[in-house]
Amino acid sequence: MSETIQQKTGMPLSPFFSGAKFSWMIRNVNEVTAANKAGTLCCGTIDSWLIFKLTGNFKTDYSNASRTQLLNLQSLVWDRSITNAFGINPASLAEICMSDSHFGETDLGILPSPVPIHGVMGDSHSALLANDCRKPFMAKATYGTGSSIMMNAGTTCPTPTGGAVASIAWGLNNKVDYVLEGNINYTGAVIKWLVDDIELLDSPKNAGIISQTVDDTGGVYLVPAFTGLGAPYFNNNARAAFLGMNSATKKAHLIRAAEECIAYQIRDAVEAINSSSKKPISLLRVDGGPTKDSFLMGFQSDILNIPMEVSVIEELSGMGVAFCAAIAMGLCQELPIRPKQKIEPSMLATIRENLYKGWKNAVATICAQRAPAVNGSEA
Repeated sequence: MSETIQQKTGMPLSPFFSGAKFSWMIRNVNEVTAANKAGTLCCGTIDSWLIFKLTGNFKTDYSNASRTQLLNLQSLVWDRSITNAFGINPASLAEICMSDSHFGETDLGILPSPVPIHGVMGDSHSALLANDCRKPFMAKATYGTGSSIMMNAGTTCPTPTGGAVASIAWGLNNKVDYVLEGNINYTGAVIKWLVDDIELLDSPKNAGIISQTVDDTGGVYLVPAFTGLGAPYFNNNARAAFLGMNSATKKAHLIRAAEECIAYQIRDAVEAINSSSKKPISLLRVDGGPTKDSFLMGFQSDILNIPMEVSVIEELSGMGVAFCAAIAMGLCQELPIRPKQKIEPSMLATIRENLYKGWKNAVATICAQRAPAVNGSEA
């Protein structure tokens, strides 16, 4: 069944996606079980909950629906064989609409008259639009707590391989565009962990500065599998560790290893996307808080060996859907073109590939370990 689910939804069977979460709640939360039996249950993502609260309509858009692992990417409807496998009644799922549809009207409880909602989109998909990646093979990476690396795959549903997933970018002008994507659990959150939990840093903004006080990590790698590994490994049992430490390892080496692990994970996702695409990513547009870190951005371009364009606006996830709504309302015709900072790779190929080989060996070591026992049982 797992192969069928991946073939139809574009994603490997994983608790990361909504379908498994809905299924667990139906089986384990008494109130949800009762509502399901009574036919009053609504299962949706946060956008459908917000739309319902604002308008009374239970709707979602194609980008969010495609992330539930319940949408058939070919037929563009909730797949009954998959919903049945998860024990979910399709009638409990939201109505799927184009991203620029009229989802309803709301006065937000404060406006003198209702206003229409004409833009709904997943955050990563919205950032893809705001990065102006509207043509096939254009790609972006959004750096946040985790990261999403996404390539526009055009109007034909791709067949993902190598750990990438397929989903829908958006539904605009009565047609959908597809994407290839890799989701990473821990990127910006790694630096937060250094600050808040193990207190190696006093502020995230100092991570790149301290990293540059050493020439390299001294052979140290951090595999940040705090909650398992996301794309392209999808290993829920992996656990985080620093590897390669010796008596010469200093705090700066550990901080640099934490910075570099973000870039290595992005390359993992790019490699997975490239393996599924007819054309590899040749330019990566990036946004999100960590893009302010000049060391990380330079190392990222080096380890990918492709140029990057850093958005001058840090947070783009809200901007894309805002433009979607504005265009739908006839308030503008095109996305505004914004200048971007361009970064070119400069690392020698031998150094780059040796570093990446070390990363892959570190990941393999982590993935070979059994998860530690939790409350007397194995995780």
